[in-house]
Amino acid sequence: MPSYRLSATVDRSQLLSRYPRITPHQAKVVADSLREALGAEAVVHDRDQLLAYSYDATGERHWPDLVVLPTGIDDVRTVLEICHRYHVPVIGRGASTNLSGGTTPLVGGVVVAFTRMNQILEIDTHRRWVRVQPGLVNLDLGEALGLEGLFYAPDPSSHRISTIGGNIAENAGGPHCVKYGVTTHHVLGLTVALADGSIVTLPPVGDTTWGIDVATPYIGAEGTLGLVVEAILAIQPKPDVVQTVLASFARLSDAVRTVSRVVAANVKPSALELLDRESIRIVEAFVHAGYPLDADGVLLIELDGSAQEVAKAVQAVSQICRGEGALAFDVAKDAAQAEQLWRGRRAHYGAAARLAPHLWVQDVTVPRPQLLEMMNRILGIAEKQHLVIVTVAHAGDGNLHPSIPYDPSDTDQVRRMKVADRAILEACVDLGGSITGEHGIGIDKAEHLPLMYTPWELDVLEGIKAAFDPMGVMNPLKALWPAGALPNDQPPPTERPLKVASEEELQEAMRWSRAHSEPLSIRGQGRRSGSEPVTHWVLSMQGFDQIHDLDLDNGTVEVGAGLAAGTLARVLAASGMEVPGLAPFMDDTVGGLVASNAPVWRPGHGHGWRDWLLQASWVDAQGRLLRFGTKTMKNVAGYDVSKLLVGSAGRLGAITRLTLRMRPVDESIATAVTDPLPVHDALAAVRQISRWSERPDGLLVVAKPGEEGVQLWCVGSFSAARRAQLVETLPVGVVFEGGQDAWLSLEHERLHRVYDAYARGTYWTGRVPMGGVDEHMIFSLDVRHDHAVFFCPGQQWYEMTGDRFKPEPVWPKSESPQVDRLRERIVRVFDPEQLLH
Repeated sequence: MPSYRLSATVDRSQLLSRYPRITPHQAKVVADSLREALGAEAVVHDRDQLLAYSYDATGERHWPDLVVLPTGIDDVRTVLEICHRYHVPVIGRGASTNLSGGTTPLVGGVVVAFTRMNQILEIDTHRRWVRVQPGLVNLDLGEALGLEGLFYAPDPSSHRISTIGGNIAENAGGPHCVKYGVTTHHVLGLTVALADGSIVTLPPVGDTTWGIDVATPYIGAEGTLGLVVEAILAIQPKPDVVQTVLASFARLSDAVRTVSRVVAANVKPSALELLDRESIRIVEAFVHAGYPLDADGVLLIELDGSAQEVAKAVQAVSQICRGEGALAFDVAKDAAQAEQLWRGRRAHYGAAARLAPHLWVQDVTVPRPQLLEMMNRILGIAEKQHLVIVTVAHAGDGNLHPSIPYDPSDTDQVRRMKVADRAILEACVDLGGSITGEHGIGIDKAEHLPLMYTPWELDVLEGIKAAFDPMGVMNPLKALWPAGALPNDQPPPTERPLKVASEEELQEAMRWSRAHSEPLSIRGQGRRSGSEPVTHWVLSMQGFDQIHDLDLDNGTVEVGAGLAAGTLARVLAASGMEVPGLAPFMDDTVGGLVASNAPVWRPGHGHGWRDWLLQASWVDAQGRLLRFGTKTMKNVAGYDVSKLLVGSAGRLGAITRLTLRMRPVDESIATAVTDPLPVHDALAAVRQISRWSERPDGLLVVAKPGEEGVQLWCVGSFSAARRAQLVETLPVGVVFEGGQDAWLSLEHERLHRVYDAYARGTYWTGRVPMGGVDEHMIFSLDVRHDHAVFFCPGQQWYEMTGDRFKPEPVWPKSESPQVDRLRERIVRVFDPEQLLH
């Protein structure tokens, strides 16, 4: 198979010529091998039956040579081993509802259809996760969890038929991602099948304890790196109350402006959808959802939480909408009316499809303040190309779906549709957005990737593909298109630089290091570097200390990686904003916090820095200036490269800029601290709190030197009912203190111990296994009078500090050789000579 390169200049016919289809004889040999191994009922070879697997929701048709229907992991291993032996392409397939051609067998090969691997394997209601097979339908998972009073948040419009494996492959979003995030925020663990058939249970998503996070690239990779055969997903209790409202506006601009005001008000809607005038018209004609035809735009808003929280949120949203000139603000009177309103939103695709023989659906994301400008540009493009374009948006996170009805038999209309499609993508990039939000790259956008990426950045995507799939047999020609060599026209410098204050100087330093085989270390403040001596050159990043973009409307901030975290925290606080991992007294650099994946216990659940990083720029060991992500939540085109920096410890290069999500400071925040209590009582309380529909913002189990038992530190917006519930849950006393100062005092205490332990070389941190933590594990930490332990149950990490001895690992490293090889290959994409330490 040819190596992968990306380019906008190579057309598909040229590419297909490089991937000759297997011959009928080869197909028969492979089919016979598969039948012998799996049984005849597992292999589809008849052409009439293959038709059903030749297309997806794009409508484009490409025939596979074979289809295999595995029933378990062993079957998948066998299929890949046989295909690897004969160099046959492999395409994973769920329900094929994707809209970018990601599951079409463009060059033939074997389609692995996960229809029969559709089981829920385990539900852990205490620890809030579920283990599933990839063929499980999203709706079926939701219905099963609903019986337990739980739900899985990602809900793409195709959730009634799309599968979890497909959702992971596309990093699916849906209406509720504005509050709950997209798929990558809910995947906890993956078991994957590599191209050679190796089955590997990857370290938990976001776990960088022993190196690069190799699980994250699979989320959104469209099956180009391997096949997901099991997934562990985060779940949560259903909210007590869900309320749907419809706000209509005489001007689209008023509706868009309302979106920013609602988000800035810290209301936290669970869904915030926008439909333009033409969308309202076609939806009403199709399903009669109850949308007003005299409106230029409508917002469909969903609010969830406790009864008190929802009532307060509805009032706040009502005031904002009316203040922005809303024509009407209608609250659904019951579940049936709410479902009718949502039926209209979900029917948008079907309504638009009635306008012409075919429908082209685009998927772009822009920063929220650019939403109106993007919609205006789409209207201008439609007018210029004499087309109808109807647009619906997940407005809360700036994700738009312009849809173009057209007639494939009208060659001029097809030409104008393609011109409009390209113009939409160009406008999106011009406004700082991403050319895909939740539909992936597939075969639709591969030729447009150079709009977002430089040749160096495209080369990185190629390198990551090759690291996981050296032979290039996994879903060929999806997301990556082969081309020629890429330029590197800047010669290395001749002098040794030590201090760098610009990206250009940093590039020179990296090229000098490579030319002279001189190892380099990258350092911010040096807080988290330990006490060991450094024997090679050190690049200080403290010159990169600017705030480049503080976008309050969008809820993002872009900073130099060398900026002191405390400085940023103070600037954000003055604007009423915060990033949970920052405190005003911290002198770590922001880049250092991200590169070390420093433990964060606010918010108390999720993946820490990985969840707050949107975009990053860095210079790798080859002197290439790279930039991945955008300042939007749905920001990945290709692989999620920027998240590889989290916990990379400088192995992938020197970070220069970071864009982080912010959130408004919660003025109602309070801190609860318990008296010391036995470990088993503390863990019982943690399990009870985990069942709350609204979790605390932060929860920490703390064992202090010289004290019996442990404390709970709990931070959140505690209503009177929640305070009473917490007191009832705990067998000891608890003190509540209001305001930011209380939790900052606790954080100062924790970091004081951490910094001191770093300096002494007596700091240890690690992850808790996916099965959680029990009393024996806590006691096995062997807390002495000079040791302190901090355990964050929501993010499953622990920290330990102490002077007397280095303990044996509480949860020893246990990984496969394949994981180590994958990590090494990823590092070599950025640092072939491994000069960065």
